[in-house]
Amino acid sequence: MFSQVHSSEWFIDKEESMAEQTHVHEQGRPVAVVTGAGRRLGLFMTQSLLSQGWHVVAVTRSIEPNPTTEGESLTSLDSEHLDIVCCDLLCEQAVEGLGHMLLNRYGGLDFLLHNASIFEKDTAYAACATEQMAFYDDLYRIHMKAPARLNQLLAPALAQSQRPTGNIIHITDIYVNNPNPAFALYCSTKAGAENLMVSFAKLLAPRVRVNAIQPGPVKFLPSHTQAEKKQVLSETLLATEGGFEALEQGIYSILNNEYMTAAVVRVDGGRAVAG
Repeated sequence: MFSQVHSSEWFIDKEESMAEQTHVHEQGRPVAVVTGAGRRLGLFMTQSLLSQGWHVVAVTRSIEPNPTTEGESLTSLDSEHLDIVCCDLLCEQAVEGLGHMLLNRYGGLDFLLHNASIFEKDTAYAACATEQMAFYDDLYRIHMKAPARLNQLLAPALAQSQRPTGNIIHITDIYVNNPNPAFALYCSTKAGAENLMVSFAKLLAPRVRVNAIQPGPVKFLPSHTQAEKKQVLSETLLATEGGFEALEQGIYSILNNEYMTAAVVRVDGGRAVAG
């Protein structure tokens, strides 16, 4: 169900979708959809796109403040051009509802950023094979199934972009090319997401461009120890934490280059080739 909390917040469950059409694309602002928008890169890009004159649909599992946001949250952003949508992308029916809501409410779309992710070691679920396979199912749903279905549903709207082309960007990982055995399940679904990117680039050309960005150690988690940070940076050619600004520049470079599709941009400070 979609229940309006205020003019910019919507909650989606697995049973209903919003029927009425209230398109906002006619106002001249490009419309971006950002998944995983409640924290880290998703929150950073939501703020950035708003500052660049976009209307942003921020898709998040919860609007509750997250400790990794360092005091910032979606609800602290004050903009009439921000819509917050709560949706569990692990739920197939909720993804369907989200896609249809976006088509009904916004009409044309300009940019879809697949940023929502789960990042955990396989060993977190090693004690129980059933739990580990359930975890694998979640990785598949968040990294592959939900993005694939949203690409299918939203392709017609992205083809109507007011920009020269519509754009889809998948955030993958440098582990796609050189998987870390400790994150084998995670790596395999990120690799699948990148393969999907290439397929959709072929399917949706020339009206919609589809690309991927592989991040490296751009922003450590609060849970990382000083020893872990030191180890990672020692394996990175530029030996520094890139910050979300590095990914922001990569995203805009793709959006602004009309001759890029099916491309993979690595933003990792050289870590993928170090050692």
